[in-house]
Amino acid sequence: MVKQPVPAKKKSADDFKKISNLDKLEIVNKLKEENNLNGVKDKELEWYIFPEAFEESVKLPGVPKGFFTIFRGKSNTGKSTAKIHAIVEAQRQGDLPIIYETESNFPWDHAKMMGMEFEEVWGDVIDEETGETIKKVIDHTGFFIFYDNQKLFEKYGNIDHTTGERKKIPTRRVPVIEDIAYSMNEYRDMQEDGKLPMNIVCIWDSVGSIISYKSATAKVINAMYDAGAINLCFKSLINNRIPSSRKETSQYYMTFIAINKVWIDNMQMGGPQVKNSNGESFYYGARLIVHMGGIMSASVEKLKATSLGDTYYYGTQTKIKVEKNQVNDITYEGKIACTPHGFWSPDKLEEYKKKNAKFLLGRIGQLSGGKEFDENSEIELGSEESDD
Repeated sequence: MVKQPVPAKKKSADDFKKISNLDKLEIVNKLKEENNLNGVKDKELEWYIFPEAFEESVKLPGVPKGFFTIFRGKSNTGKSTAKIHAIVEAQRQGDLPIIYETESNFPWDHAKMMGMEFEEVWGDVIDEETGETIKKVIDHTGFFIFYDNQKLFEKYGNIDHTTGERKKIPTRRVPVIEDIAYSMNEYRDMQEDGKLPMNIVCIWDSVGSIISYKSATAKVINAMYDAGAINLCFKSLINNRIPSSRKETSQYYMTFIAINKVWIDNMQMGGPQVKNSNGESFYYGARLIVHMGGIMSASVEKLKATSLGDTYYYGTQTKIKVEKNQVNDITYEGKIACTPHGFWSPDKLEEYKKKNAKFLLGRIGQLSGGKEFDENSEIELGSEESDD
């Protein structure tokens, strides 16, 4: 009679408990190695350093590299000053700023005073009133890439964002949200392919200023279309391509800074809440959010310099708060002054006056009909509430 094989005894839960933790670790490590599941370490945290006043107000040195950061708030609260500081610092470090200016209002003079490096390109322009040919600044060039609405449309206006195909003629008449995501993906591709061997920082001012492809082609602006476009076309960038640039296996950083318009939702329980324009997907996707100004109002004071009865409003003072921080968990709030030369501490405005007395007197003189002031003329600083 043939003996039947004795079935193996099933291991009980108690048997598994007898396996040592060291043996368990060895089993798991072998599994990871066989399936290439070992993680890749992140690089050490690096920053685009902002002025000392920024760190004094929110306890952060600036904007972290390889993350998605939002500066949000109402108009005239200092968001553009933050944008320019990021550009200036990126240039200083040799990182390429890629600027998407969809409000078509880039402050070139302000940027130059804050230290942005660029050259003015002059050309012949026909004066519409006289018909004469005059010399005028027609462009700016330097270590940056710049898109306004016109340039964005010229480069990407023939893309059908429902299929990703380039058509022979434009598919709509305006630049759209998807153009910016498409462009950022192109530059990340160039980084990874070795065609753009440097860190890049993409800066968009501002979210909420252009519509989606679906709104543009439907010829009806629909907030749900626009919010859906933000969520869909930036999902891979925010959740994958930008964070992956922090890994040690990635040679170069990709950083994204957005200036976000806001609106106030008065229908929430517990009081009014600030909401991002174009939906909340950017809010959830950002790792650092800095809110500038108040909630119901901009909470801005106008800073003024007065000499011999003439006044020049040279900046603003506003609240600033770290609304969300998944970079190093520091959340803090304070006040900050926004001047023609960048962020400044509200407690050190007398130092600003001493350092920039000639500039302030010159501006006061221009506003008073060309009056000339002696460099030793007294300047009195003050502030007043701004009309929100």
